[in-house]
Amino acid sequence: MNSLLPVIGVLFAAAITPGPNNIIVMQAGARGMAPAIGAVLGVVCGSMLLLIVTWFGFGLATSVVPAFTLVLHILCGAYLAWMGFALLMRERTSATDAAVPSTPLGIAVFQLLNPKAWILVAAAVAAMPQGQSLTLLVLLMVAVTSACLMLWALAGTAATRLFARPEARRAIDRILGAVLMLSAASIVVDLLNT
Repeated sequence: MNSLLPVIGVLFAAAITPGPNNIIVMQAGARGMAPAIGAVLGVVCGSMLLLIVTWFGFGLATSVVPAFTLVLHILCGAYLAWMGFALLMRERTSATDAAVPSTPLGIAVFQLLNPKAWILVAAAVAAMPQGQSLTLLVLLMVAVTSACLMLWALAGTAATRLFARPEARRAIDRILGAVLMLSAASIVVDLLNT
């Protein structure tokens, strides 16, 4: 069990700290627990897809075709910037509905463009002790990620009254949009430094 503590720590740190998934789940929680559970399910299913891709050779693919990593970074950064901009401009445009996925399938597919999800999965795979099975990592990832995201969903549910007031909703959207824009900017800075 002690050999799994680093994996659990990586999963917990990545899943509990703010990021695009947490924002999506919190907003879903503001609409009720059913949408929140759907959002958590979408995140977990999408993360499992990334885990399978990573476990079975994504690292090999990026070492053979280094441009793939660059393209992935550009796509991830562009999508986060679009989501952030849509949240910043929510009162002036309906682009937010298209930018921020709200269905479990949309949220699962979003994981392919979520840089934090890629980092989480890659770090979890790297932290996994030699000889451990993919099944064990799947179980750990589902348990830890679901528990952390449900806390964010509960925060969204608790903030329902706050989200209902238009001025508070605009302020929260702007804060969350700025966080996403900063995330996108950090990806650009990383690209320029490599």
